[in-house]
Amino acid sequence: MTRRGLYVHIPFCGTLCHYCDFVKVIYQKAWIKPYLKELKHDLSFFNVESDLQTIYIGGGTPSALSFYELRNLLQLLKLYTTNVKEYTVEANVESLTLPKLKLMKSYGVNRLSVGVQTTNDEMLAKLNRQHTYQMIKTKINLIKKAGFTNFSVDLIYGLPAQSLNDLQSDLTNILKLNPPHISTYSLTIEKGTAASIKKWVSASDEKMRAMYDLILSTLRAEGYVRYEVSNFAKAGFESIHNKLYWENHEYYAIGLGASGYIDGKRYVIEGGISRYLKGESIINIDEITRQEYIEEYLMLNLRLAKGFTFRDFKKRIGFEFMEKYEPQVKALIERGLLSVNHDGVCATDEGIMLLDQVVLTLIM
Repeated sequence: MTRRGLYVHIPFCGTLCHYCDFVKVIYQKAWIKPYLKELKHDLSFFNVESDLQTIYIGGGTPSALSFYELRNLLQLLKLYTTNVKEYTVEANVESLTLPKLKLMKSYGVNRLSVGVQTTNDEMLAKLNRQHTYQMIKTKINLIKKAGFTNFSVDLIYGLPAQSLNDLQSDLTNILKLNPPHISTYSLTIEKGTAASIKKWVSASDEKMRAMYDLILSTLRAEGYVRYEVSNFAKAGFESIHNKLYWENHEYYAIGLGASGYIDGKRYVIEGGISRYLKGESIINIDEITRQEYIEEYLMLNLRLAKGFTFRDFKKRIGFEFMEKYEPQVKALIERGLLSVNHDGVCATDEGIMLLDQVVLTLIM
């Protein structure tokens, strides 16, 4: 059986964060019922199989749905949960409640991804987040009270005027929450966001690198393993769903703005909320060529600390890795960017930081 997951996009948010460029709209109660109807249509249209390994409900803000709307969403997906190993829902601190947590648990959700971003109250307000560090602590306790042992928190670094000391405070505060998984993201000023309009200035590459190095050393010292460029986990808590992406396996995706990868084709559901609710969304399909597949395999798998095995490469690509890439590999080993053993290949710490260069060297 092919390993596959399902991504479900819920674009509704209570407020719009200044830095976010994901597909999202302000929550409107009147839109939820027709949106769920279109999700049902997507499940049928893309022939989503019921034997899934993972389900990930992201956004937007899935937890912005009311208790009953969330129940209807989970009921819609129930048919697909029989063999799911990991069932994740993204949640914002302000819209997470104990009844919603218990509801999710009753439908088999076994992992949460919580949008913390920073523990600095002034910075949270600047980002247009509606929570405080005190609320974060309260809601993490609720998550544990509801019986969730697997949850992730998001941390953004490179925030406006953020110092290394500020970042260290964030890390200290987040570690007090004892999350099994931490995802870290550098702030990117995307065109069209409030951050861009307000002319926020990105941190320099040097400062971003110093911040990343601080995160890496701090979290490693606390027993977290960096298993992917931006993701850290305690033993046994790596994200199974996200590893489907990075190992270049196929996955379904439904909902406005969702991107899927099935039968060698990548697709995106576009067209805006009005079109989507009318069943008139635009589906852009990109057929992956053999060369693109090889490049994607290398780029995605080398994001993972474990890299890939020669056996997996041969099975999925069709030829021996070292037979084709030995000169490039030797050059990258000399530069300290790649590491090779008898089983396979992985990027070094420095190679992970210069991943674009590593992949370009291999494929040129």
